[in-house]
Amino acid sequence: MGINKQTLSLILHENGYRKIEGKYLSIGKQTVNVDINKIKTLFHKNKLATEKLDQIITNQHYDKQTRHASDTILDHDLISSFSNAEYNCLDRSDYEGATVIHDMNNPVINDLKEKFDFIYNGSCMDNVFDPVMFIRNTTQLLKPGGRIIHLECASGFPGAFLMYSPEWFFSYYAINNFVDCKVYVTIGTEEGETVYSYDTDLYSWNPFFTRKVGYQYIEACKTVTGAMHVMIIAEKGKESTDHINPIQMQYLDDKEVDWRKMYYQYKKSKRPLIKLDQIKDPLKVTLPYLSDHYQYIGSGF
Repeated sequence: MGINKQTLSLILHENGYRKIEGKYLSIGKQTVNVDINKIKTLFHKNKLATEKLDQIITNQHYDKQTRHASDTILDHDLISSFSNAEYNCLDRSDYEGATVIHDMNNPVINDLKEKFDFIYNGSCMDNVFDPVMFIRNTTQLLKPGGRIIHLECASGFPGAFLMYSPEWFFSYYAINNFVDCKVYVTIGTEEGETVYSYDTDLYSWNPFFTRKVGYQYIEACKTVTGAMHVMIIAEKGKESTDHINPIQMQYLDDKEVDWRKMYYQYKKSKRPLIKLDQIKDPLKVTLPYLSDHYQYIGSGF
């Protein structure tokens, strides 16, 4: 479980859109898999002051407690360096200092419902048995107007219990009437300084695609040759629900709610997509699974 360069970029991007305030909940204690210099670079890119960050570094408040500690700063210090949000951490035990004890395979208690303004899930769902209960729980934990970021495995990855498609997240948030949901996919193809630190190509995802005659499934699968993750930012509204199950798009018919149509509402959102400076020639980019579900945003992410 961690905050990597990709999710930190999304957190800071979201903070630039609307400041992260109120009660912040981390699902599990997160190892910050970003070195200090890269953190500073991302702060500068997002026009954030670094005084608090510099003070934390000077005082050597380094991570010595998480399982994959890498001598970088603690996640609560990272959040406090740009936000005044109250940090909380949820886990199934007091492992690594969790302050909210709950097993996400079970329903949350009423006292925790609509308590948090921002939730960060840095790859915890791919380690639990009941992901449906997990995503319903996080929805119930969020206040109306609250936001959640997910990072989860979308392809084979050592240590993952489960893997997720972009459709799985989008369909749930869309059919449960979230006011916005942006879906990204990252693919890393070269080893970085650590197993959790590497650059990726970045794509956005949407539920509509072109059906091609003679589509080659095996060849499509060969296009994903690196670590693929799905990354979500979703915002809960006053009318959002948590209990409605979406139907996979292949089986939608006139009797079912076509959750794909929420994409057009989400496109009108003022929340901007991430933009990158490093761009390959789009004509030379091979889309994941040879599908225009995916739109290439950039590289070096």
